[in-house]
Amino acid sequence: MTDRFAVRKTPQGHGVWDAAVNGWHSRQDLDEAAATELANTMNAGHVAREARPDTGSRRVVPAKPVLVLVDGRWWPGHLDWWVHENDGWYGRATLDASGAASWYPAASLRPAPASAARSA
Repeated sequence: MTDRFAVRKTPQGHGVWDAAVNGWHSRQDLDEAAATELANTMNAGHVAREARPDTGSRRVVPAKPVLVLVDGRWWPGHLDWWVHENDGWYGRATLDASGAASWYPAASLRPAPASAARSA
């Protein structure tokens, strides 16, 4: 799944680049965390050419503890968004170990056991 909005470094800081129009979507003096959050939110709300219908995107508040299948191993993380694509559902999860956020197919996500959820 290719993201439409991407964080790019600028001489003033960071900004959000819109690949659909090949131009900036935000100010270019944001800190990296703010630009990343904005890009993630924008990507969750858009497909390459049109806005997602309300039923195709679901924010998870508060983020839920999950296990994420990466390279054959289940990693603890937190799920904060679902989107429906043509080929199925994808969840955006942040891995607890690295802090890296990415989109994973639904088959690669499962609820964390209750003991893992309490320790997070």
